[in-house]
Parts: sequence; C-alpha cells; structure tokens
Amino acid sequence: MSTLQFQPATYDAFLALAQEATVVPVAVTLPADVHTPVGVFLKVAGQSGDVGLFENQRLERHLPPYTLIGLDPRWIITGRDGKVELRTPHATLERTETLLQAVRRRLRADILAPLTDIPALASATFGYLAHEASHHLHGVPPRVPPTVEGVLAAFGTVIVFDHAHQRLHIVVNVPTDGRTERLEADYAAAQQRLQSVAQQLDGPFPALPALPRPTSRSIVTPMTPEQFRQAVEHTEQCIAAGELHVATLAQRLERPTAAHPFSIYRLLRATPSLLGTFFFSAGGTAILGGIAHNVVQGRGESLRAYLATHERPAGSTEAELSLALAELASDESATGQHIGFVDALRNDLGQIAGYGSLELEILAQAEAAPQQVRLISTLQSQLASGRDYLDVLAARLPSAQWTGLPKRPALRLTTALEPVRRHHFGSQFCLLVPQVELLACETCHVLEVTNQVARFYAFAALTGDTNLSEALVKGAKTAQHTAALLEQAEAQTVH
Repeated sequence: MSTLQFQPATYDAFLALAQEATVVPVAVTLPADVHTPVGVFLKVAGQSGDVGLFENQRLERHLPPYTLIGLDPRWIITGRDGKVELRTPHATLERTETLLQAVRRRLRADILAPLTDIPALASATFGYLAHEASHHLHGVPPRVPPTVEGVLAAFGTVIVFDHAHQRLHIVVNVPTDGRTERLEADYAAAQQRLQSVAQQLDGPFPALPALPRPTSRSIVTPMTPEQFRQAVEHTEQCIAAGELHVATLAQRLERPTAAHPFSIYRLLRATPSLLGTFFFSAGGTAILGGIAHNVVQGRGESLRAYLATHERPAGSTEAELSLALAELASDESATGQHIGFVDALRNDLGQIAGYGSLELEILAQAEAAPQQVRLISTLQSQLASGRDYLDVLAARLPSAQWTGLPKRPALRLTTALEPVRRHHFGSQFCLLVPQVELLACETCHVLEVTNQVARFYAFAALTGDTNLSEALVKGAKTAQHTAALLEQAEAQTVH
C-alpha cells in the first residue's frame, strides 16, 4: 500500500487548499476493472449503519456517470415534526427549525476544495426529502406525529466508480473547522484511512449480519381493500367534478422481514425499468429504491430537467418497434396526460428560475429505449439570483405523479384519505454540491426497512375516466414485485 499516489501529494499542497476551504478532500485513484459496486459496498460498508449508495450501473445519459458509496458521515441531519436532529461523530444536537433551514446553514459552513480529476460529487451531500416535507412547504396541516421530513448526510469517506473512464476514486473529506495551520495529523489520518480502505478492497467478501427470523410474515395494511377502493372512488369523483386534474392514492403495506436491507437492494437493482438505484441508511432506517424518469440536474447556475412517462413494450422486431412508437405518438390521451406533467415540472422550475430563462427543449416526443418506448420532454433554465439547489428540491415537492395536480388540493385530499404517513412514497432523492452540481430525482419502487419491518406501497393513479379495476391492479403490481423481492431475499438468507 506504500505505492498509493495521494492527491494532494504533500502536506504543503493540502495546507494550501485549506487556506480557502473548510473541507479538503484527499484521494487516491485505482483501476476499477477488478471491482464491482456491490462488491465494494460489501467490503467497506456492509457492516456500517450510516451509509449512502447511488448507482448508475446502466450509464443512463440523464444521470451522472458514477456510482457513489458514502460512509463515515461527517454529519447527518434528520427532520422530524418541525425539529431537526444533527448528528456528528462528537455530539447529537436538536433544534427547532425546518430540515432545509438546518441543511442550508450546515452547507454554508462546508466550503469544499476542488481536486483535479476527482468528481465534485465525491464531496456531495446525500439524502432524501420525504413526502411529508410537502406539508410545511404548501401550508397543509401535517399528519399526526411522528413524521420524518427527510434525512441528508455528508460523508467523510466516499468511493466513486467513474464508469466512463473505468477508474475508482477513494476520497476522504477532511473537515478543517476553519483551521489553516497545524493540520499535519488530519492529513496523516486521511492517508491512513485511504490505505485502510484500499486494503479492504483487496480483502475477502464479508457476510452481511444475520438477522433473527420474525414469528410472522403477514402483510398488514391500515385500510382494507374495500376501504381503499372507496377512497379511490371518492377521488375519481373529485376529479370528475373538476376539483383535481389527476391524483394518486397510496396504500401502505408492511410486514416483518429477516432479510438484510442490502440483500433486498441487490435484487431490486436488477429491475429493468429503473433509471438508476439508491440505498440510504441512517439512524436505523434504510431507504432503498429506484430512480424514476423525472430528474433535474444542475451544473453551476444551469438546470436541465428530463421527464418520461407512458412506458410501453417496444416489441421484439424493428417492425413492432416502429408500430409501438407510432401508436404512442398518436395517442392523444397519453400525450395530454404527459403534457400535464410537463406543465407541473415547468411550474416547479418556474418558482426558482431566473426571469425568461425557462425553455422547453423537447415536448412529448416518442422515444425508443431498451425493450420499451416512452414519451419524453426536456427543459432547461437558470437559477434565479438568491436561489440555491435546496430550493430546487423544495419546488419539486409534492410529486405531481405520485400525489396529483393541482398539487395543493391533491395534497390535501390524499392527506385526508390516507390514514398513515407516506414517508418515502413520492420522495426526492438527491446528491448536491452547493453551486457546483445537483442531482434531484423522483423515486419509485421504494422500500423502507426499520427494525426488521419492511414498508412499501400499492397505489392507484387516477385521471377522471379511469377504469378503477385496471388502476388498482396496475398499482398493486409494484407492491407484488416488492413482496416477491422480500421473499427471494429471505430465501437466499436461509441458504
């Protein structure tokens, strides 16, 4: 391990970066051809309780071309019922303020030093804003506590797979606490941590911790199927009466599980319809899921949004593909619904865009993807003066697709009809480096695991002329898929 080439290579170079930054990364770069994201996670983070993982394993062009693994958190901020908990390696503090206020204040204190050839996202803040953050943002009375509004974390150690260049970066983000001298011990500790991680990568695969088997695996729901259908019928009537354009009702399902959350994630990441995947564990709760085709990326002040809806099978021949594209392009109902979601995205970005900067690039274009066709639209804008990436996240809540349109009345209705919190359903996953780079993703196929209890959702997406039976069956398929993953992960655990 003495042959590792550190960057910055000397203490003097490290100290020079510390003159204008409060977080200085130290990194080594290795070939990535002998490692996989899952293998590296198991070796360095599988035993950890507070970790983050983002994967773009299919190199989707609408996502950064990286896999990121974060561990050793420098800080974690959890928002809950109008208060925040800040955890650092040294203390845990509680304050009465919103999650976004606390994170914004913390990020202003983190002035990041750039490193040549190391992606800026190696120093990113990971996390998610839960659906419940929408209540404060839109002035809608929240659900009965406790409700988690989101969790964001900055990690001390980050491993970056640069898929485009087949390189693996190991990065230790060193907080200087404003010191500009006497940092020799901090630089040496970063080098030792890098050597330790590199040695772990060369080591064997450790087994995930074994979990006790629960006495029951029965699925529990807060509403009976008949109660859920009645709520769906009521919502459809509200749409028909002109109170809403579209709405999505959610039904939470939960059951005990003996599977480790990461074992479930390994199966979920193979779901072909997902743009990317993520795994985030903090404070005893793991959130894992897919990235939906609704993404906003930021580079400096520039924002670019991508939206895709109405996925359909592409067929197995060129003729079937051409027919599928033609049918989708001529489907007036699908196009109308897609444009409604584009309008919602345009309204979201309009809240934080500079005057006159919001432009629609592509509108409702039928696009071929592996095994599927879909309608896509793209937009671009510039951040308005005084706005930041956290404002982008806030503007996107609640999810138009998973809550409804117009947003505020849809939020009120779904809150009234659904007896329990949504939490991760309709959440926003994010990676952000203030003023440098942002990834804000709508989530799908999301699963929460807390104290060996898995929570996931069925849903019904409604438009006013919906075939209710078909909507209920379609929304149940996602839950059935998740339940099947739980069964499969538990079976693998036994063997």
